[in-house]
Amino acid sequence: MPRETSNEAFGPALKALPKLDIKGTCRRAQPLTGQQSAYQGCINDETDAQRELSRTWFDFKPGPRSTCTQETHIGGAPSYVELLTCLQLDKQAVEAQIENKKQLNVPQAPTEPQE
Repeated sequence: MPRETSNEAFGPALKALPKLDIKGTCRRAQPLTGQQSAYQGCINDETDAQRELSRTWFDFKPGPRSTCTQETHIGGAPSYVELLTCLQLDKQAVEAQIENKKQLNVPQAPTEPQE
């Protein structure tokens, strides 16, 4: 069976919210904290982020959805919290660019009187 290329592997992210292994992600994170309560907190945070993404997934453009999905798999513990944060930051960056362009494109007064 041929291996999927990165475009094929993440192409579904353009159509639907990816299914991530929340329990696996939180199990991997738990040894870093050393606390059992951190596992349940992680599960809660991931579930909240998954719910938010299920409501807003198509509010984000396809390019950032694909890119952020790929980035959240770096390190082997994909996270809905990380995915949501990536998408929100991308959207804010685009909005800031638009606002900056508006600020820079202030119409200038004509230098010579028009007849």
